[in-house]
Amino acid sequence: DHNVQSQSSPQHNTTQPCNIKTNMIRKSIIITGTLVAIASLIVAFIKRQPVSSKFSSASGNGDSAYDGDKKYVTCGSAIKLTHKETGYLLNSQSDANWSGRGSGQQVVTLTPVMSSHDSLWLVREAHGRMNKDICAPSTPVKCSTNIRLTHLSTNKNLHSHPVESQMRGGREVSAFSPRGDGEGDIKDNWIIECERGAKFWERDRPVRLLHSHTLDHLSSDVKNTFNERNCGRNCPIQNHIEVAGVDRDGKSELWLATLGVHFSAS
Repeated sequence: DHNVQSQSSPQHNTTQPCNIKTNMIRKSIIITGTLVAIASLIVAFIKRQPVSSKFSSASGNGDSAYDGDKKYVTCGSAIKLTHKETGYLLNSQSDANWSGRGSGQQVVTLTPVMSSHDSLWLVREAHGRMNKDICAPSTPVKCSTNIRLTHLSTNKNLHSHPVESQMRGGREVSAFSPRGDGEGDIKDNWIIECERGAKFWERDRPVRLLHSHTLDHLSSDVKNTFNERNCGRNCPIQNHIEVAGVDRDGKSELWLATLGVHFSAS
């Protein structure tokens, strides 16, 4: 069995396939609280950014040659990453952590639920940036640059490291921030690889995300779906698909950012 552990469960117990804690909070309160949290996080992100020129290094050190008719992915936007091959969304949730042979960090998967607030990721500057490497709100993200994606519901970053994934045998992908403040380490950085000819990350054009530390691509395959047989009856990620880092750049590694709350390029 593939081990997924709730945060309230002891991490040394690796015999249970899935351990779920029951959330007794009313759904309406959760939704309201989440919307307020999303707005607060985006505002806080904007306030942290220094005043800068129209384009920072996230857009190529002053290169402002972009097409105003195109829709770009911009810094400060809260996006939903869609896996092109399956149509599922990149997702994380606070009540599930990789256990067993995993790292114990927060689970990241693909979900078929299109309306989930747990699929929103904030586009930010890379970890360890110099002063010039800012990611000013509304700045289009240039291809081949490093960024971070911060999970809005939990304030943890999309992360990977040399830990084997649960099913696929690639690298584990998780959500990580030791203090839950959106700060982690260099393993939170991802390079945006665009289609040939593109200068900036466009919402309706597929990209690959290359992990800057492991040099693996963010990937998923419908064959690696969590179910009752491989994850347990009360598995919190049942019907989700595993996400892993793999040393390949095929169709399973393509992602779209058409959905979300987008800042228009300024």
